[in-house]
Amino acid sequence: MARAAGVSIAVVSYALNGRPGVSAATRERVLRVADEFGWRPSAAARSMRSGPRAVGLVVDRAAASPAAHATAVLDLVTSLQDVIAARGFALLLQVVDDADAAVTLYGSWWAERRFDVMVVTDVLARDPRLDALRRLRAPAVVVGPPQHVHELASVHVEEADAYRRVGRYLLELGHRDVAAVTGPAALLRTRARLDALTGVVEEAGGRVLHEATAATPEDAAAATRRLLTSSTPPTALVHDSDQMALAALDVARRTGREVPWDLSVVAGGDSALCRLSTPSITTLPSAQCDIGTATGEVVLAVVDGDPSAARTVPVGGLAVRGSTGPRAR
Repeated sequence: MARAAGVSIAVVSYALNGRPGVSAATRERVLRVADEFGWRPSAAARSMRSGPRAVGLVVDRAAASPAAHATAVLDLVTSLQDVIAARGFALLLQVVDDADAAVTLYGSWWAERRFDVMVVTDVLARDPRLDALRRLRAPAVVVGPPQHVHELASVHVEEADAYRRVGRYLLELGHRDVAAVTGPAALLRTRARLDALTGVVEEAGGRVLHEATAATPEDAAAATRRLLTSSTPPTALVHDSDQMALAALDVARRTGREVPWDLSVVAGGDSALCRLSTPSITTLPSAQCDIGTATGEVVLAVVDGDPSAARTVPVGGLAVRGSTGPRAR
């Protein structure tokens, strides 16, 4: 390219990398030659000089169903990408079947230095991904409680506080028999939500039944049917997601329950589906955009030299709608 443009190799480098010291006419000539040659910058070569400039996110499809989780993942990814892109970082995203597959991918990506920081979501109570990242000494940001991530950077979502508010709200309506239909029991967020809800309700003399599912609408429907056809059915249901709560409304109709007169339903995340359903569903707000933004901020803090940076994301108050009401007497 230098010979074709009639300049030195150094001038070509300066022109292609936008560095000063090259006249506008020379830069234009070099870029024209580069285009004629079909030249593109080598990402591998650039990473040897300045690092990969990428943030990794490996989504474990086993942690939550794609149907129930897709919107939440998209909101988180979009917000995360907006933050890191402002500093020139790309997002390296891949979906795998389970945590072990994620561990394998972490190893190969880190060996190839394909990421600067890895983001971990859907954290398990015993998560091999965190152990793997510590062994690799790879920088990471974990969306989970700080007490479970130890020396890694973290983003903590105050879901326990949110579910305590749900419990108090249902108690105020007179409900003492509550059921929680959740995602997989191995998820830290499932345990945090269930412990918070159970603590508030049982302290008031009530009980909380628990059905752990794969977080699909089909699994939620089956769990709801089991609960409503039991000998001592609950009067209030708390579901992890909007689609799970919608499935509960359908099962309630099919089993002869009228919502909210016979049964109250709460969803752990809001969406247009909750607002447009009949009746509309009482929900906690979705915090995924805030989580993505906070995660991006912690990623940049890690890049800037703070490997144990942390942020806390609050969950807002309940949006009370038509699916909840006083317990039937």
